[in-house]
Amino acid sequence: MNLLLELMGLILMILGLIGSFIPIIPAPITSWFGFLILYFSSNNIISFKFLIFTLIISILFFLGDFFLPLITAKKFGSSKKGIFGTGIGLFLGFFILGPVGLILGACIGAFIGELINNKRGDKALGSVIGSIVGVLSGIVLKFVVSLLFLFIYLEKIVKTYF
Repeated sequence: MNLLLELMGLILMILGLIGSFIPIIPAPITSWFGFLILYFSSNNIISFKFLIFTLIISILFFLGDFFLPLITAKKFGSSKKGIFGTGIGLFLGFFILGPVGLILGACIGAFIGELINNKRGDKALGSVIGSIVGVLSGIVLKFVVSLLFLFIYLEKIVKTYF
């Protein structure tokens, strides 16, 4: 039974890695469920404190993935309407075009928001670049956290059996 639970946990860890690039799967949270399953195995490899700590990390990175494009768009000179456009573009782009829609939606939303704010659109390029940097940074951060979770998971399993 333990082996089956540990295999299910490993599958969730791998799904978490894949979820870094596919927005339908919440990457760090999916990986965290691998730890949760491992916690309930009779080997009891991880502690409750570790489980809570990794849950907090997972939630922070999950939420950060939504706000990072907005923050970076602002850092690159976007107006409030540009940031609002980025947020709407992220949301609509995801549901219309899937994973590619996140980047395209954020860019188009930032551009339209800046055009509404300033008819000339002289700040639009910075806003678009900021939203791209934010989306790509979110992908990289989710991947790093999910990969770190996978390494910790494998290390815990290897220590148990070897």
